Amino acid sequence: MRFIIAVVVVVLAAVMVGLGFAQRTVFAPPESVSSTVSTESSDAVVTVVPAEALHGHDGRQTISVAGGGTVFAAYGRTSDVLGWVGDTTYNSVSWDDATGELETQVVQGSEATAPAPADSDLWYEQYEGTSLTFSLDAPDDISLVVLSDGTEPAPSQLRVTWPLSASTPMAGPLIVGGLVVLVIGVLLYVWAIAHHRRTRGPRRTSSDGKRPKLPRPPRRSAIRAGATPAIGASKRGARRRLVAVVPVVLVSSLALAGCTADYWPSAVGGAGDGSTPTPTATATPGAEGDDEGTELQPPVVTEAQAERIVARVAATASAADAALDATAAAERFVGPALEQREANYQIRAKDAAAAGPIGVPSGDLTLTLPQQADTWPRTLFTVVQDADASKAPIALTLVQESARDPYKVEYLQALEAQATLPTVAPASLGAARLAPDVKLLTLRPDQLAEAYGDILRNGDESQYAPQFQAEGDTLRDKIGKAYKDAKRASLPTTASIDYTSTPDAETPVAFASNDAGAIVSVGLDEVETVKPTAAGAEVNPAGVVKTLVGLDKSTKGIEATYGVQLLFSVPPVGSDDKIVLLGFSQALTAAKELP
Repeated sequence: MRFIIAVVVVVLAAVMVGLGFAQRTVFAPPESVSSTVSTESSDAVVTVVPAEALHGHDGRQTISVAGGGTVFAAYGRTSDVLGWVGDTTYNSVSWDDATGELETQVVQGSEATAPAPADSDLWYEQYEGTSLTFSLDAPDDISLVVLSDGTEPAPSQLRVTWPLSASTPMAGPLIVGGLVVLVIGVLLYVWAIAHHRRTRGPRRTSSDGKRPKLPRPPRRSAIRAGATPAIGASKRGARRRLVAVVPVVLVSSLALAGCTADYWPSAVGGAGDGSTPTPTATATPGAEGDDEGTELQPPVVTEAQAERIVARVAATASAADAALDATAAAERFVGPALEQREANYQIRAKDAAAAGPIGVPSGDLTLTLPQQADTWPRTLFTVVQDADASKAPIALTLVQESARDPYKVEYLQALEAQATLPTVAPASLGAARLAPDVKLLTLRPDQLAEAYGDILRNGDESQYAPQFQAEGDTLRDKIGKAYKDAKRASLPTTASIDYTSTPDAETPVAFASNDAGAIVSVGLDEVETVKPTAAGAEVNPAGVVKTLVGLDKSTKGIEATYGVQLLFSVPPVGSDDKIVLLGFSQALTAAKELP
């Protein structure tokens, strides 16, 4: 009976171990599930896959796109993707809960084509090739856009693959439990053998009542000659076999103890549950212009996007500056920043020795402040530190007029040596762009240029001087009242010089800071007019004015316009702090002979 029990236990152990390994082999669950959608019957040039479709199953998504020639895919914030698609007819992919598959429908628009999609500033990431396979962990507020070149139909085959749980929580317990049961079975078998040997031989007396005659013990010589060992020796052999079996079982158990969590049950999602945390957009309280103030608009770009945008601007600026190509510069510059470059290119085309414009470094972004907005136009403020730390950091104010336009530099200023920027919100939150006539500051943004222009002309005698900090303001030394008085005094009595200044045509850009103040970029046009004051007198332009106007002398007079881009820190209304000039750029933008 003991042998039967031992055999049953060993067989049970074998079944348990077999079932455990079967769960990891023949009975193993699939590692992933896929859904494919085809758009072969559609002529739409764009396919949009929102996050809801990408979340048809849990886990990280692997997207495969093929069909047609060139394949382009990118993902970005859903509002950005739809803004870029605009009125173009597109395939909209959705998830059907009933069938558990992706499906598509055509959304009709008024446009049949889309612009070239590559390198749009809206994309978080982009992919190009003849066929694509890539993975992403799509947050709830992003969408995937797929197309060819904007004119050909969108790639016809799109497949999304999700991982499934590969865990077999009973495999580990079955295998280890089976090995434990096997040890028990071996012990029972050894015990059965030992018990059998202890009890073998007759136990009853003979029928005549006499004690049976015991066999003679073997001679020592017979034992030495190799006779059958005694029962005690057999027991020692059994113990040796047990010692040989137990290490094998222990080694196997220890090996299984190192298996992944996929082999074991878990009360919470383990490493093998197939689920992947899905990042979501940061909830932000309160939107600009929202009377209830319940939710903020999201920042228009991420830090990674801002870095790519500035790198593209730097590359465009470097190439345009070297080639004196105003058309190329216009791809990434607008407003006052473009005017300075256009004039500089004209000057350097005539005088190669003339200095170039302030460059855009491709270094680290030390400050990134995107506007909180989900409509256009949009604005981004950032500060870039050149790889050469001895050079002044450059502040850039960039605008994006529409979803299909790139971000362009509107204002560019070199920071003052002692400039301390006010504390602002992190890039992940962004800041509100203030209205130009906001009354929450010590001076409205649309009044700053005019007030500072008055200070440049009149110095401390200006009515606005008490509101502005003079210490650390090096622009006053360059073109302020003392400079203007000295230049006026250097002219002969037969000529006069006059200075006027007006705000430029661009709208000031003001970002709210954490202290309820603002960082404000404004533009100022300073006009210098030199005229002869006596009959037959002439004025002789010099330097870059002479180069740009193309005259050695004039009996009518010369008018030169200097564009001044200014960056201020403006305190909130009621503060005793003064307005501080944080940075500036100043350059000749136009010159002409008076009529």
